[in-house]
Amino acid sequence: MYFSEHGNASGPASVVLHGGPGSGCNFSMLDWFDLSRQRVILIDQRGAGKSLPAGGLNHNTRTELVFDLEQLRQTLQIARWSVVGGSWGSILGIVYAGSFPQAVSSLILRGVFLASRREMHWFFQSLAALVPQAWQQLTAGWTIQQKNNVLQSLTSLLHNGTLTEMQEAAQRWNDYETAIMQAMTGLVARQRTKEIGKLVGKYRLQSHYLSQGCFLNARAVFRHARVANTIPAVIVHGTHDWICPPENVICLQRFMPDAAVRWVEKGTHTTSDPAIGMALSSAIRDMLQYS
Repeated sequence: MYFSEHGNASGPASVVLHGGPGSGCNFSMLDWFDLSRQRVILIDQRGAGKSLPAGGLNHNTRTELVFDLEQLRQTLQIARWSVVGGSWGSILGIVYAGSFPQAVSSLILRGVFLASRREMHWFFQSLAALVPQAWQQLTAGWTIQQKNNVLQSLTSLLHNGTLTEMQEAAQRWNDYETAIMQAMTGLVARQRTKEIGKLVGKYRLQSHYLSQGCFLNARAVFRHARVANTIPAVIVHGTHDWICPPENVICLQRFMPDAAVRWVEKGTHTTSDPAIGMALSSAIRDMLQYS
């Protein structure tokens, strides 16, 4: 498992939980912090980023990821740390905080994801209404049955298809995400130079989680959220987030009523959106008081 440490080694510690699953951390995440004051740990979850084996699926569920975090905290001899999680990292942060509340000084969640069937259907099916051309390209040449369950179809191709089918499925998924980001933000998305092999690993891992509901159910999510409600928390969410719908925040508030919600007007999903990036940095700075 790959991790890196940055900033002031004697400062209050924060750990960053990346999205995906399967995406990995990047050094631009350090821009959210004051490295002269804070100690920041970036961690690539199992199979993601620089962790080995790349795209590995064995012993890779949310249970292992949660214990990886706790083992790392103990190894680094950190008494408590602030947990910063975005998208998939937000639900992983909630589950970790609910499992080890004594280890978490504060919780900062961005672009809340709850791993529900509703969200899966929204992203892979209903979003076709907002990005019809991208969805047509995603499902081009498929049967009606395949189109009716895009996640299942992609998962089948990525795990049971030929090498060519796996590569094509990964490229389609990546192009679909890129098109959504571009339509949502109104900006031309940066083309990420990723080898097709890395894309296959990323989306095999992501489909491994999403097709299994991220190895969670609603009862477990909200049970952890109730425990996490005892921890100082901030939720940052864009009002124009198409990836993780704003209604996710309303659902989560039922179980974390004490968390401070900061709506970002016209904010989207990505931290490359200046408004989202600024709101996240502000939340991290404000939560230093609890470190």
